[in-house]
This record gives sequence, C-alpha cells and structure tokens, in this order.
Amino acid sequence: MRFYDLSRWFVALAMSLYGFAKLFGAQFTVLDSELDKPMREVPGFWLTWYYYSYSAVYGNLLALTQIAGGLMLTFRRTTLAGAVLLFGILSNIVLVDIFYGVDAGGLIAAVVLWLLVLAILFHHRRELRELFWNSQPAEAVEGSFGRGRAIRWFARASLLLVPALFTFWIANYNNRLPTPIDGRWRVQAAAGLPLTETPLYIYFERNRAHLVVFRYENEWRTHHFDIESGGRISIAERWLVKGAPIFSGIWRLDGRELVLEGRHAATGADVRLDLERM
Repeated sequence: MRFYDLSRWFVALAMSLYGFAKLFGAQFTVLDSELDKPMREVPGFWLTWYYYSYSAVYGNLLALTQIAGGLMLTFRRTTLAGAVLLFGILSNIVLVDIFYGVDAGGLIAAVVLWLLVLAILFHHRRELRELFWNSQPAEAVEGSFGRGRAIRWFARASLLLVPALFTFWIANYNNRLPTPIDGRWRVQAAAGLPLTETPLYIYFERNRAHLVVFRYENEWRTHHFDIESGGRISIAERWLVKGAPIFSGIWRLDGRELVLEGRHAATGADVRLDLERM
C-alpha cells in the first residue's frame, strides 16, 4: 500500500509540473532558428513541439487535463478514473518520444510515469475486470452456426475489409496518378515569362494526382496539370476544376533535367523552362 500511495502522489506532482509548464510557456516553445528551416530538415523533436504549440487552446486543454488527472490521483474515490485518464495521455507521450526522437531524458521520465500509472491500474485490476468484462452482457447464444451469429461475424469482417479496400483505392488510385515528372524541381533558366511570373521551384505532386505547385519568392500557387500522349503537358489555373489555361506544350526528361517548352496562355509568348530535380 505504501508503494501505491507514493506512486499516486509522485505521478500527481509530475503531472502538475508538466501541466503548468505548458500553461506558462516552459514547454511547447519553438526556436526561431528551427522555424526558418525547411520542414524536411526539422528534427522530429522540434516538429512535434511545433505541432503541439500551433494551437494555444489545444496545448492549454492538454495541460489542464494533465493537472486534473494528477489531482484526481490524490483522492481515493477518483484515483482509478485519474489513472485511466493519465494512462492514455502517457501512452501517447511515450510513443511520440520514441518515434519522434525526443531526448532520452524526456523519454525516461515518461516511461517511469507510465509504469507507475500501470502499477496503480494493476492495483485496481479487480474493479477494471468487473467494469470492462464481468458486468458487460454477453451476446445471446444461438448455436455455433446460428444465423444471428453468422451475420455478426460477417458484419465484423466487413467492418475491416470494406474500409481497408476503400482507403487502399483512395491512396493508390485516387490520390496518386504517377507520372515521369513527379517530384521537386528547381528552375535553372526561364525564357518568355515576365520576371514576376517566373517560379523559383515547381512541384509535380506524386501524392495528389494532377496537382502542381509553383513556388515564388513569397508565394505558393497551386494549379492543375495533365500529362498527355506524345509528351505533351498542359497546366490550368485551378486544381481538378482546371479553369483558365496557363501553359500548354511539351516536356522532355533527361536524367535529372526536365525541359518544358510551349505557350504561355495569358501572354501568348513562347516559353521555355529548364528544371533540375532537387
């Protein structure tokens, strides 16, 4: 019982510290030097920190939940409820710390708290078994091959199979329509376009069929592109909706070099873009 009580109060204190740290800005604060990095260069720790700090409301709600869960551990009547609440929170923290590369000290602290909460739950194992298993009504027995039983198992199988097939189709046949020019491209040279209309980078997105993004100095513009037979390409104003045409012409790919040649719809000028794969 002594270990049980010490665990309750130790976890309660730690959760209070973590909660108030979030409320007062000791956690979820991001360095300006990390904010100025391209996303693919940001370490997992700072990426996670930025994600959780993006919404102050969410961060404060998480902080209040941690404080409330810790306070619940200090009352015998609410210890079990507080432990169940904190078990979910700490499980998520441990997984994030492991898979997003949070420093070893933070991971060790989270694992210790998670194990202590697990020990508290183990102390209440009889109540948990009664609540989640013994007190739950069993399905009516209609024989090993009863019609109702077969329907329920068919429904369970469909609950897994139908979403799996649908999302597989979405990911591989709806969201993606691979083309030879998919990827990130830096504009090496441009002819026929006004300086203000010349992008610095062009992204033919693999994970969004027909989406092309033009990146300028301080602006990103999304457009629609189609690869057609005979090495032709067309680019329109709005993704999927298309709208007004922007460019039509041909593309030539040679290793890491891509050339687009054609006509700029707005000006009627002949355009050539020399791109290098990033």
